[in-house]
Amino acid sequence: MPIGTISLLALAAVIHGTWNLLSKRSVEKQVYLWLALVASLVIFLVPTIAVVQPLAPHAWVFIVLSGLLEAVYYLLLGSAYQRGDLSLVYPLARGSAPLFATFFAVVLLGERPTLIGLVGILVIVSGIYTLHLKSLTPRGLAAPLLALRDRTSQLAVLVGLTIASYSVVDKQGVRAVSPFPYLYFVLLVAATALAPYMLLARRQAVRDEWRSNWLSILLTAVLFVASYLLVLIALSGSQVSYVASVREMSIVFGALLGALVLREPFGRTKILGAALIFAGIVAIAVG
Repeated sequence: MPIGTISLLALAAVIHGTWNLLSKRSVEKQVYLWLALVASLVIFLVPTIAVVQPLAPHAWVFIVLSGLLEAVYYLLLGSAYQRGDLSLVYPLARGSAPLFATFFAVVLLGERPTLIGLVGILVIVSGIYTLHLKSLTPRGLAAPLLALRDRTSQLAVLVGLTIASYSVVDKQGVRAVSPFPYLYFVLLVAATALAPYMLLARRQAVRDEWRSNWLSILLTAVLFVASYLLVLIALSGSQVSYVASVREMSIVFGALLGALVLREPFGRTKILGAALIFAGIVAIAVG
């Protein structure tokens, strides 16, 4: 993978970790994320009109499918953040995605990672697992697997499955549509799909969340469009399995934010996990 692509994904990781922190600090997480979706559509409407071209019919298949998967993603992510810490949900959700994405990319897209690249993916996943360790004792080493019995962890893994699914769809989508208008229409589908639930079942929460966090919502809207766009640009020139793995350097940043800003625990095992993730990224770059 070229260094330029890794740099794009590193920047996307920092931005992604930041908007996840803002989302975690909101009151009603699902409502907050939907409001940010709607705000992004308003903010980026004029730029989209300026660059959009007529789309081929098959392009809409990828847009609608990705948009529906995004809607599921935001519901699951909001629910997971409502229940658990950023430093638990974020690494598990983002960390499970490379495994699912690599499997989907090989089976559905015919990708064939190099041996070094595959080792890099596995090292990254090992680093993500290490981030969840409380200690290096036998019991501590098994703790992340035991944690999967918890509802919050299960939601986080489902988030990871959703990320992998829309990543594979997006790889095909950016072949048919340039990244920026593709992203806008995907977010439009996601926001529209969630609108009935938000406006009928969560109407009062929508009002309260906007009054309390409107500035943070607007900032999140800009940040998640920026991070997603950088990933789509990377996907247009690289394998899904590599992009899905390298972009998870955001896990390190998310864990740091959880520790430094939200005062969640961050010990030596998490430092070791961060080092493994970095080593895996280096292997993918070499591969």
